[in-house]
Amino acid sequence: MFLSSAASMALSLGCSVLFYGAHHDDWAGNAYPDCSKEFVDAMNRAIVEGTGGELCVEAPFVMWSKADIVKKGLELNVPYELTWSCYEGGEMPCGVCGTCIDRIRAFELNGVTDPLMK
Repeated sequence: MFLSSAASMALSLGCSVLFYGAHHDDWAGNAYPDCSKEFVDAMNRAIVEGTGGELCVEAPFVMWSKADIVKKGLELNVPYELTWSCYEGGEMPCGVCGTCIDRIRAFELNGVTDPLMK
Protein backbone atom coordinates (compact mmCIF):
# COMPACT_ATOMS: atom_id res chain seq x y z
CA MET A 1 0.00 0.00 0.00
CA PHE A 2 2.74 2.46 0.95
CA LEU A 3 4.73 1.84 -2.21
CA SER A 4 1.63 2.33 -4.37
CA SER A 5 0.91 5.63 -2.61
CA ALA A 6 4.54 6.71 -3.00
CA ALA A 7 4.39 5.82 -6.70
CA SER A 8 1.28 7.95 -7.15
CA MET A 9 2.94 10.89 -5.43
CA ALA A 10 6.19 10.43 -7.39
CA LEU A 11 4.30 10.37 -10.66
CA SER A 12 2.36 13.53 -9.74
CA LEU A 13 5.70 15.25 -9.03
CA GLY A 14 7.08 14.26 -12.43
CA CYS A 15 9.61 11.76 -11.11
CA SER A 16 10.79 8.95 -13.36
CA VAL A 17 12.36 6.78 -10.65
CA LEU A 18 11.01 5.93 -7.21
CA PHE A 19 13.77 4.80 -4.86
CA TYR A 20 12.56 2.29 -2.28
CA GLY A 21 14.66 1.74 0.85
CA ALA A 22 13.80 -1.93 1.32
CA HIS A 23 16.62 -4.10 2.63
CA HIS A 24 17.20 -7.78 3.31
CA ASP A 25 15.77 -9.09 6.59
CA ASP A 26 18.56 -10.40 8.77
CA TRP A 27 17.01 -11.38 12.08
CA ALA A 28 13.33 -11.10 11.26
CA GLY A 29 13.39 -13.85 8.66
CA ASN A 30 10.59 -13.13 6.19
CA ALA A 31 8.62 -10.94 8.60
CA TYR A 32 8.51 -8.17 6.01
CA PRO A 33 7.61 -9.76 2.65
CA ASP A 34 7.36 -6.29 1.09
CA CYS A 35 11.14 -6.04 1.51
CA SER A 36 11.88 -9.05 -0.71
CA LYS A 37 13.42 -8.78 -4.16
CA GLU A 38 10.42 -10.69 -5.53
CA PHE A 39 8.03 -8.08 -4.13
CA VAL A 40 10.10 -5.18 -5.46
CA ASP A 41 10.30 -6.79 -8.91
CA ALA A 42 6.54 -7.44 -8.97
CA MET A 43 5.72 -3.90 -7.84
CA ASN A 44 8.13 -2.46 -10.38
CA ARG A 45 6.43 -4.42 -13.18
CA ALA A 46 3.01 -3.20 -12.03
CA ILE A 47 4.13 0.43 -11.68
CA VAL A 48 5.94 0.47 -15.03
CA GLU A 49 2.87 -1.04 -16.70
CA GLY A 50 0.43 1.18 -14.83
CA THR A 51 2.30 4.38 -15.68
CA GLY A 52 2.99 3.54 -19.30
CA GLY A 53 6.69 3.34 -18.51
CA GLU A 54 6.83 6.82 -16.99
CA LEU A 55 7.88 5.57 -13.54
CA CYS A 56 9.95 2.66 -12.29
CA VAL A 57 10.99 1.44 -8.84
CA GLU A 58 14.59 0.93 -7.79
CA ALA A 59 15.56 -0.66 -4.50
CA PRO A 60 19.36 -0.50 -4.38
CA PHE A 61 19.61 -2.05 -0.90
CA VAL A 62 17.13 -4.90 -1.30
CA MET A 63 19.90 -7.52 -1.07
CA TRP A 64 21.91 -5.65 1.57
CA SER A 65 21.69 -6.39 5.28
CA LYS A 66 20.92 -3.57 7.68
CA ALA A 67 24.51 -3.94 8.98
CA ASP A 68 25.81 -3.42 5.42
CA ILE A 69 23.70 -0.28 5.08
CA VAL A 70 24.90 1.08 8.42
CA LYS A 71 28.50 0.37 7.41
CA LYS A 72 28.12 2.28 4.13
CA GLY A 73 26.36 5.11 5.94
CA LEU A 74 29.17 5.36 8.48
CA GLU A 75 31.66 5.59 5.60
CA LEU A 76 29.56 8.40 4.09
CA ASN A 77 29.07 10.19 7.44
CA VAL A 78 25.30 9.79 7.33
CA PRO A 79 23.75 11.72 10.24
CA TYR A 80 22.14 8.62 11.77
CA GLU A 81 20.90 10.71 14.69
CA LEU A 82 18.41 12.18 12.20
CA THR A 83 17.10 8.79 11.02
CA TRP A 84 14.26 6.73 12.48
CA SER A 85 13.33 3.05 12.32
CA CYS A 86 11.00 2.54 15.30
CA TYR A 87 7.38 1.61 14.69
CA GLU A 88 6.31 3.34 17.91
CA GLY A 89 5.78 7.07 18.23
CA GLY A 90 7.43 9.26 20.80
CA GLU A 91 10.49 11.38 21.40
CA MET A 92 12.88 8.41 21.42
CA PRO A 93 12.75 4.97 19.79
CA CYS A 94 11.27 2.24 22.00
CA GLY A 95 14.31 -0.03 21.68
CA VAL A 96 12.22 -3.21 21.81
CA CYS A 97 10.21 -3.45 18.58
CA GLY A 98 11.57 -5.60 15.76
CA THR A 99 12.95 -2.70 13.75
CA CYS A 100 14.64 -1.17 16.80
CA ILE A 101 16.26 -4.51 17.64
CA ASP A 102 17.45 -4.92 14.04
CA ARG A 103 18.84 -1.38 14.00
CA ILE A 104 20.63 -1.72 17.35
CA ARG A 105 22.18 -5.01 16.20
CA ALA A 106 23.27 -3.49 12.87
CA PHE A 107 25.18 -0.75 14.67
CA GLU A 108 26.68 -3.28 17.12
CA LEU A 109 27.94 -5.39 14.20
CA ASN A 110 29.78 -2.27 13.02
CA GLY A 111 31.36 -1.72 16.43
CA VAL A 112 29.39 1.42 17.30
CA THR A 113 26.33 2.33 19.33
CA ASP A 114 23.19 3.54 17.61
CA PRO A 115 23.23 7.31 18.24
CA LEU A 116 19.54 7.19 19.13
CA MET A 117 20.24 4.68 21.91
CA LYS A 118 22.87 6.68 23.78
